[in-house]
Amino acid sequence: MPGPTYNVSMKEIAKEAGVSVSAVSLALRNSPKVSEKRRLEIERIAEHMGYVKDGRISELMEHMRSKRSNRQMSKLAVIIPDLERRNLKKYQRFEKLVSGIEGQCLASGYGTDYFYLKDMQVSPKRLKSILVSRGIRVVILLPYLNGVGTIDLDLNGLCASSSGYSIIDPNVNRACPNYLQMMDELLEQALALGYRRIGFIMAYKSGGTGHKLFASSYLYYSSQLSENKRIPILARRDISEPNIRQWMESYQPEAVISSGAIYQTLQKIGYTAPTDIGFASLDLSYEPTDASGVDHRHDLVGQETTRMALSELSLNHTGEPENPMVITVDSHYRPGFSMQKVGDPVDIKIRATAAG
Repeated sequence: MPGPTYNVSMKEIAKEAGVSVSAVSLALRNSPKVSEKRRLEIERIAEHMGYVKDGRISELMEHMRSKRSNRQMSKLAVIIPDLERRNLKKYQRFEKLVSGIEGQCLASGYGTDYFYLKDMQVSPKRLKSILVSRGIRVVILLPYLNGVGTIDLDLNGLCASSSGYSIIDPNVNRACPNYLQMMDELLEQALALGYRRIGFIMAYKSGGTGHKLFASSYLYYSSQLSENKRIPILARRDISEPNIRQWMESYQPEAVISSGAIYQTLQKIGYTAPTDIGFASLDLSYEPTDASGVDHRHDLVGQETTRMALSELSLNHTGEPENPMVITVDSHYRPGFSMQKVGDPVDIKIRATAAG
């Protein structure tokens, strides 16, 4: 279907409304130079006539209206809630998010300004005043290190988006790894290598979206097995060295899906991959990064988060959106040292196919 055509001009709207072209331009930019009554009337007429604003042109014109001597590269704010600046390089996930954000900013002609809230220790009101004083209109909210949380920031006049699911308030547009697809891929790869007894140790905190989607995929797989072949999920609250040992001895999985930290515990109690068991990592941004597992593609998540925020800016959509959107970024399975072919592929369908 072809996109909208911009065949209604401001001149035509001005003629219908009985005002000047400049008044129409100001009204459609929400300028305070036009009264609210006049603005609403012009917007009504424009909508009735089928006018569609080209946000890219609007943003460009806004930039061109500034005095050339004062013009400088526009910046967007990257807000990091609970990570200190000095610790950024310890977390490959955040480094990749930042890399994706900076790459998209560079391609779009924007700079970045970082706000580490743990370092700054400022009130929400003070943070907003800093953003306003620096002329920042676009805000990227990076996730919490673990779990979910909120950021008390007034988004009035700001265009915002978030990476991941962990920022639950404000509820803005967000780009996220596709957790459901990740577990589907891990199970499919293990089955293709011939593993018949696949166990899952839940490493994500209870209640988070990743926790729910990983569990949903694994439970769907389990539902296709006879009851005596099902292996219960070892919940995060029950994770300890003795409990992992007991779980392994009781259910004897041939392969385990979990985090790098769990892999270290498995090694500690005497299991070596891939000779004793197969192991698949939920996130290869954590050690061992050369294991079999999924790449969350955090750089692409950062890139898409930035695109969403800049799109809102081009459309002059500020504040919390009425209907927030979620873009999921496909994960990528990477083979590694920790899994090997152990038999014929197991014929269990995880994802729908064209034939199914």
